[in-house]
Amino acid sequence: MDSDGRGSGERRREEAMAYLIDERVPAGQRSTLMLGLVAHAFAYLLLMAAQVAWCAVTAVRVWRRREAGWAVALRTGVHRPTLAGLAAATLIYQILRRSLLARLAQRGREHAARQGS
Repeated sequence: MDSDGRGSGERRREEAMAYLIDERVPAGQRSTLMLGLVAHAFAYLLLMAAQVAWCAVTAVRVWRRREAGWAVALRTGVHRPTLAGLAAATLIYQILRRSLLARLAQRGREHAARQGS
């Protein structure tokens, strides 16, 4: 906790929000940030839709093979290359998300330092 009672995550979030809404930030940087946020939302929705579709298709495939036994149904009904692709895409998404959030937090800290001086 910080000396004023706020957590560091909350303080970073407030600094980033102050950076995003400050009118003194150049329009080019603001538009780049907004495009980045839209791209993030699109990537997130695409990844979630792919995961939901894979789960639905896998559930149907396993259910149709249940007469052969659940172990056989799971072994033959789960498409492993697609599972591996979704796992890799999720990992890449998380890495990029953390990287971009760190960059936004850095810009927020720089902006807060400029405003403080």
